[in-house]
Amino acid sequence: MKKSILIATLILFLVVGWIGSGQFSNNVIAKDENTEQVSDTQNSYSKDSENNKSNESNDFTFSVETKNFNSSLIDQSIELQGQTIHNKKIDVKSETSGNIDSIKFSRGDKASKDSEMIKISLEDRNEKLLSAKKDLERLSKEIILNEKNRDNLLRQNVERLELYEIEYASAKQLIDKGLSSKSKLSLASFNLANAKADKEDIKIKFESTLANLEAQITNVKSVLKNIKLDIDKTSIKAPFDGIISEKMVEETEFISVGTPLFTIIDLDPIKIEGYLSEFDVNKVSVGTKAIIEDSNGIKKNGIISFISPSAETSTRTFEITIEADNKDLSYKSGVTTKIIIKGSELKAHKIPPSILTLLDDGTVGVKAVNDDNKVTFYPTKTIKDTIDGMWVSGLPEKVNLIVSGQEYISIGDTVN
Repeated sequence: MKKSILIATLILFLVVGWIGSGQFSNNVIAKDENTEQVSDTQNSYSKDSENNKSNESNDFTFSVETKNFNSSLIDQSIELQGQTIHNKKIDVKSETSGNIDSIKFSRGDKASKDSEMIKISLEDRNEKLLSAKKDLERLSKEIILNEKNRDNLLRQNVERLELYEIEYASAKQLIDKGLSSKSKLSLASFNLANAKADKEDIKIKFESTLANLEAQITNVKSVLKNIKLDIDKTSIKAPFDGIISEKMVEETEFISVGTPLFTIIDLDPIKIEGYLSEFDVNKVSVGTKAIIEDSNGIKKNGIISFISPSAETSTRTFEITIEADNKDLSYKSGVTTKIIIKGSELKAHKIPPSILTLLDDGTVGVKAVNDDNKVTFYPTKTIKDTIDGMWVSGLPEKVNLIVSGQEYISIGDTVN
C-alpha cells in the first residue's frame, strides 16, 4: 500500500514539474518578443527622427508634370451652319373680277418684271370707257357754250347800260332847263338801275352753271379713271423677276377681287440665314464679307446685310442674314449652307482645357514653371474650341505649362 502511494506521489511531482517548465518557457519567449518589439520601435522612431531632421534641413519641393507649348498663327474665321431663304415671295391676287381669258405661264417658269401673266376678259369695260369719254366731251362743250352765252348777255347788258346812261343824262338836262317832267328822269334812273342789277344776275347765274358743270366733269373724270384702272387690272403682270412656284387658277375660271392667282419667288440675290453665338456677334458687322457653300459644294461670296439687335431667348444666339449674287439660280431656297466669315490671324496656343485654373478673384488662366522652377500664373482668353483642344491667347510665345498637379500648388511655389 505504501509503495503505490509513493509511486503516485512521484508521478504527480513529475507532471507538475513538466507543466511548470512549459509555462516558464512561454513567459521567457513572450518576454523576448516584447523586448524585440520595443527595440524595433525605438529603432524605427530613431530612423524617422533622423529623416525628419534631414528633411527639415532641406527646402520642401513638389513634383508636377509639365509640357512645353509654342504659339501658332490661327485663323479667326467663324464657321456656322445656315439655311438659304428667298429674297422675295409674293402671292399675286386679282384686283378685279371676271373670267380668265388666258394664262401665259406654267409652274416653274421664269418671269420678267411687268410681263403679262394672266389676261381677264374685258366684257363691257370698253363700252363703259367710251360712254364716260362722251359724257366728258359733252360737259366740256356745255362749259364752252355757257361761257359764250355769258359773254353775249354781258355784252348786251353793257349796251343797255350805255343807252340808259344817255337817257338818264338827257332827262336830267331837260329837267334842269325846265323842259321835261321828273317822271321821265325817274324812268331813266329805274332802267339804269335794272341794267346794273341784270349784270350781277348774269354773272351769278353763269358762275352757278359753270360750277355745276365742273362738278359733273370731275365726277366723270373719276369714273373714267376708275374704268381705265379696272381695264389695266385685267392684265395681271409679274411684280418682279422671279420663278413661278405655285399656280392657283385655270383658264375660263371666274375670279373675284382678292382671288389668289399665282406665287412668284425671287432668288437673286439669295439670302442665307444663320445664328451667331454671344462670343462671336461682336466680331462682325453689316458689310462684313462671308463665303457660303451649299450641300453640293457650290461656293459664293456674300456680305452680311443684317444682324439682329437682340438674342433668341432660348438659344442666346443672334440672327444674321447674308446676301449673295445668284443670277445663275444655282442656289435654291431652304438649302442647308455652310457659312465662313473671314477673320484676322492671331498668335495663340493650343492647350488641353483640363489645365485651366480659376483664381479666387475669378480670373481664368494657366499655371506655368519659369526658369527658376517657380510657379507662375498667366491669364488667358479663349479664342475658339476644337475637338482636340482649346486655343487661347495671353501666353508667351514659348511657355512651360503644368499639365498635372497644378491643383496642389500655389503661385510662387518651387516645383520639381
